[in-house]
Parts: sequence; structure tokens; C-alpha cells
Amino acid sequence: MLLIAGGDADPQLKRMIDRAEARDLPVTTLLHREGGQLLLEWDVASGLLSIDGTAIKPKGAFVRQDVFRFLQTNKQIDRDDARSWKIMIDGWLWSHPDIRLFNRGFAMKDAVNKPLALVWAREAGLAVPDTVLHSSVAVADTALARGPVVYKPVGGGDMCRELEADALGRVSEPYLPRPYIFQDKLVPPEIRIFRVGESFFAYQIDADALDYRTVGGDAKVSEVEPPEHLLNGLRELTDRFGLTYTAADFKTRAGSDELVFLETNSNPMFVAFDVASEGRLVDAMLDWLIAD
Repeated sequence: MLLIAGGDADPQLKRMIDRAEARDLPVTTLLHREGGQLLLEWDVASGLLSIDGTAIKPKGAFVRQDVFRFLQTNKQIDRDDARSWKIMIDGWLWSHPDIRLFNRGFAMKDAVNKPLALVWAREAGLAVPDTVLHSSVAVADTALARGPVVYKPVGGGDMCRELEADALGRVSEPYLPRPYIFQDKLVPPEIRIFRVGESFFAYQIDADALDYRTVGGDAKVSEVEPPEHLLNGLRELTDRFGLTYTAADFKTRAGSDELVFLETNSNPMFVAFDVASEGRLVDAMLDWLIAD
């Protein structure tokens, strides 16, 4: 039996559940809704996890923290609720090492540290953008004078944006309230490479935007052959983080055809990419989770 858990508004989970049911795979779902409505009990002494009083013990499990309800409501309580459910379910799964999980070696890490990923990617032989982390308006202004610059949060959670002189000029203090990642601006094509166990799936993303997430369904996703010259470095990097399921993003350095590593995600969204590969991506995920 496969356990799929998270928020009932998550389209990634709906895609996976629909595919598992189409393949007649036995699935138990733990999907929390507004206000809870999930009769779930974990007895720490016995180790049993029960749903409506019935103990479960899956062979494999896939869990995502629900971000979609918070995006709909912008209420901190919805973010906190989703985090609490994720912590509880993660704790139970991590306490049962015989249950197959993606990224078990990544246990108790919230997310990939983005600056560290750039360092380790370089050490694995992958090209990375020219990158400086700081909170100085003057340093950002100097970099902008040399050429186009993009910036994004150190911890993620927001889009990559192009730095503009007008916006920088409106900052009244010499320092920003927090550091950001500042990088040279890369150009299309953009490639996302999923790792599922020891398999790799690659997709080209065409979008008329710096960050394709800003255009939603207007981004064109097409499956391509994984660039062979990137796979050894990507395997070394993701092994080092303990990731058996991940998606890494690459973009092209301006004036060349060199693909440059941007980041890798420990629990990426996958629906659009699975659609582009006609279900092969989710099938690979399900096959890994239920393998002997």
C-alpha cells in the first residue's frame, strides 16, 4: 500500500493519486482540509499511525507540505497548520526506516540551502552564475553598472527578479533589511532535470518571462533528452544532499550555449512536466516508491 499525504488543494498530489488509481495501485490518502478534518492519531509508544481508528503501515509514502491554501487565503494560520501536519507525518515516516521515501537522507532538513548548493555544484563540476550575496545598495548599484543583474531571496519562497536602477534608487537606507542572492542575468533556453532514484527526466521551458512561474500556463514545457554532460555532476551534487527525488534548474549563459546550474529543489512541483511526458514522470515516481 502507498501513502500519499498533504493538502487537498495540491494539484501535484491529485495528479499522483489519479495516476496510482488508474494503475490499480492500493493507495491510502491523508489530505487535510480547512479546519483539519483529519482523524489521524500517532501513538509514539506503540509506533502505530491510525486513520479513523484503523492502523496503517504503507510500503512507500509521498508527502508534500500544503502551500496552496495559504496562497489562497494569505492567512498565517493556514501556513502554520500545514507545517504542523507535515512535521507530524514526516516524524512518523522517518521513525519507520522500512518505508520507502524519497530523500530519506535529507531527513529533518526543511529545504536545500541555495547558496550551499551553488558551492557544491561548482565542486561537482557544474557551471554556476557569477553570484554575490549581500545587503548593500552600493554593491548592487556597482554590479548593475556592469550589466544586467537578477536577485532572489537567500531562502527561496519568491520569484527571481531583474534588478532595476529606478527601484534601487528608491531605497532610502544604505543597506537592505536582509541579504539577497545577486547574479548575472542568464537567458533561455531553460532546462529542468528531475532525478527519480537513478533515472533522469529533462524538460525545456520556453516562457516570455525571467521566471517562468510568473506566466503560469503560458509557459511551454517539452520533454527533451537529459544533457549527458550534466548528469554526473548533478548526481554527485544531489547525492551529497541526500536527494533521491529532486528537480534542478539550468539556464544559459548570455553569449554562449553553456548551461548553468541555478538551484535544486527537494520537493518540486511536477504536474506540468508529467503532462509533457505523458505520465512517464509520475509513473517513475510511483514505481520507485513501491519497488521491492
